[in-house]
Amino acid sequence: MKQLLCFFFILLLSCSTATDKNNTLPILSPTDYSSKNVELSDIIDTVKYIQLDNSMVLAGLGDVFCTERYIFGSSKYGILMYDSLGRFLRQIGSIGEGSEEYHSYNYDMAVDEVNEVVYVFMRPDILLSYSFAGDFLNRVHAQFPGDIKGFFPCSMRVQNDLIFFYASQCHYTVNNKPLYWVAIRKDGSLAKYKTGSLDKQKKGDEGVLYVTYYTHSDDSTMLYWNLYNDTVFHVRPSREEAAYLWKKGKYRFLETDSFNDLPDDRMRCSRIIETKAFLLLTWNYMVRGARTFYLLYDKKAGITYRLNDDMIYDKRADMSLRFNGFDYLRIGEHDYLLAQTKSYKVADIPNAIPWGIDSDDLEGNPVLVLIRLKDDISL
Repeated sequence: MKQLLCFFFILLLSCSTATDKNNTLPILSPTDYSSKNVELSDIIDTVKYIQLDNSMVLAGLGDVFCTERYIFGSSKYGILMYDSLGRFLRQIGSIGEGSEEYHSYNYDMAVDEVNEVVYVFMRPDILLSYSFAGDFLNRVHAQFPGDIKGFFPCSMRVQNDLIFFYASQCHYTVNNKPLYWVAIRKDGSLAKYKTGSLDKQKKGDEGVLYVTYYTHSDDSTMLYWNLYNDTVFHVRPSREEAAYLWKKGKYRFLETDSFNDLPDDRMRCSRIIETKAFLLLTWNYMVRGARTFYLLYDKKAGITYRLNDDMIYDKRADMSLRFNGFDYLRIGEHDYLLAQTKSYKVADIPNAIPWGIDSDDLEGNPVLVLIRLKDDISL
């Protein structure tokens, strides 16, 4: 009898623990935050400027990937490789129509730092690979599920031994179900994919509402979420799991919403950047002309703060991210925000532009801004 009672006690405890675990995911909200505003500088460790040399005249780089030794960037010339000081090293592959070439502005790039391989996805289904030395390695056909055509991924990432493609649900479905992500092996074969459960996905106005967003918290983990659902997911090479929950509220989208006439209080989270210490969330009101604001979620304390709107990251030149696009990078063991600016804008900051400004190009080549974030925060 005692053994039977002990069994039921353990069973009850295990059920309770599972329920508690399911109910303790952090809850994210755009309306519940501390009355204490914080500065972007409160979470910044250092700011580093890397001026790209003038081997090529560039308006800017597209996708950028940085390792501790190298910088890779997509451009009109193709994929360019620089050292960590911004000195041009080589072009990876080449632009053209040949079997070992990729088309200008019709490709996505991902870098396998461990194996020193650059992967280029050329739409609709060609996967090319090159060594860090710039040599062609392979060309394979990428296998995708179902009926997706003209696949234009929102993001491409090497996650361990797989290449993941993240999609916008406005555009791609498999058997009429919204596509979230696809993972292929490096030989191009289909490994796995994730779709939503709805038979029909509301599209809204393309370019206004993308249902799934993504950002990576490191090289092997990404985040995605569907604005109609409650859960933000981690996607790892081996599994997918719930990471955060959206709080209920009027800011949430409804299946009955008309995207031609949205209520004034509708908001979307257009990006989450996850670091070791915090989440940086970008929120947008959906009414025409409404502005963007940023929230900071302290993962250890479970407190949300609003960032001051100026988003200054370097007071020496009043440099702001407010109207400047930025991305997230993990380099080595540290988290970074990445932005781009022009040489002339940082000319007064000591040592920011070692190559100077070319008299034939007064704006100067792009300067990469690596904003290293603190590993721990105390606000």
